[in-house]
Amino acid sequence: MQRHIYAYLTRIFIIAIVKIVIFAEKITKHLFKIMLLSAKFENIYSFKEDTRILFTASKSDQLPLHVSRAEKRDDISVLRMGLIYGANASGKSNIIKCLAIIKAFAQNGWSNRKYNYFKMTDTPQERSSIELEFKADDQFFAYGVAFSKGGLLEEWLYKTGSRNDIMIFERKRTGENWENVIAPQFMKEESGQFLKYLIEGTPTKGTFLNEYIERNGKGIDAIKLVRKWFENLNIIFPETHRTDFPLRVVNDIQFRTVMRELLGYFGTGISDLCRVESKSEELNIPDEIRQKIEENLEGKDSKVGIIIHNKNRFIFAEKDESKNLKWYELKTIHKKDGSNSDFVFDMFEESDGTSRLFDFIPMLIDMRSNDAVYVIDEVDRSLHPMLTLKLIEMYNSLLRNDSQMQLICTTHESNLLSTAPIRQDEVWFVEKDKKGESHLSSLCEYKPRENVQKGYLNGRYGAIPFFGELNNIHWDDAK
Repeated sequence: MQRHIYAYLTRIFIIAIVKIVIFAEKITKHLFKIMLLSAKFENIYSFKEDTRILFTASKSDQLPLHVSRAEKRDDISVLRMGLIYGANASGKSNIIKCLAIIKAFAQNGWSNRKYNYFKMTDTPQERSSIELEFKADDQFFAYGVAFSKGGLLEEWLYKTGSRNDIMIFERKRTGENWENVIAPQFMKEESGQFLKYLIEGTPTKGTFLNEYIERNGKGIDAIKLVRKWFENLNIIFPETHRTDFPLRVVNDIQFRTVMRELLGYFGTGISDLCRVESKSEELNIPDEIRQKIEENLEGKDSKVGIIIHNKNRFIFAEKDESKNLKWYELKTIHKKDGSNSDFVFDMFEESDGTSRLFDFIPMLIDMRSNDAVYVIDEVDRSLHPMLTLKLIEMYNSLLRNDSQMQLICTTHESNLLSTAPIRQDEVWFVEKDKKGESHLSSLCEYKPRENVQKGYLNGRYGAIPFFGELNNIHWDDAK
């Protein structure tokens, strides 16, 4: 029995070790303006045909703070919020998965990535593609990849505008060879030969976008902007967690104060957060994991450490001034009415809803200081409807005329359609047909005159569950 427990702990900690975060004492803040204009995907997951979701704004003057308005001829008005509705298994989470896939391509290239092409057909095609259009520091780009189970097939980057698109580079695989094209204006520069060397030397499983950065490419500043855009695209799934906030709680008094206040505002019952010293044996860390951590910290000074996230636990490993390894765990503090005593709880003792707030609150704090794009799958997961509404309201309170922040969420929470301040062009519906294909539609297409929540629940816009006949259930046959 004990051997099985050890094996389990080893397995989950090995997963955690992949998520190790090496941190310095101070965190560098980025001041970088990014916005997502559209996402297009084909033959991937439940999307068979070329499918596009837009976050560009209509001409409506409703809720002006929800729109980053175009100020010049080549500019584009972009929505600062997007809500994607759909029934379970409709395909709305697949949109977020596609964003995560192309982000991984941009940052790391192909690594036997797991995905599914559209299978619900007699003639399946293994070629899939994803393309994003976005704004990076007042410039517009389109970056896309095509791929199959065997790896990358195509890669392209264009600078886009209201009048024309300008190719920066294109790559296409034919058999074992690659056809590589870089825009002529870049090849005329002194760095032209090096660029040719870089793109031709890009590994079969790599992307030129990543190779250019890794090899310190010069001459194409647009690539640096695009790569930085992907680095600052934040994607939150229900099963993923931020691993940076525990360090900020410990080292940043202002961050800790605001986080504590917001945890109180959202009614979690948490009065504070603290870091408690522990022994590795008490943390049930297997010897081989502890050894790997020690090796990772070998030669590092006392200001460097590791955070391990594992099952709603945040464990710190740091070297003290004598370079001895110290172990700590982040815990929560609760207070009882009428008592000055502190009651310390483990993080895993907190509710699932509170655990999700540990992802969302740092997001709100970041967006208060820096423009950023956050994409959240199932924002309402484990949250009370009123809490979800408060989260959206708090985001809206951060918006300014010059904001280029964006919050894009999938959700089932229909109450938002009637209680939250939302523009029609911010709402999208995903519905899967009888052939297994997902389709997108915008609320703008329906021009609703009624209560939108009521219309949605009545099936006017689709994207709701359809149930079978209860009489068809053969209860008596079940033993």
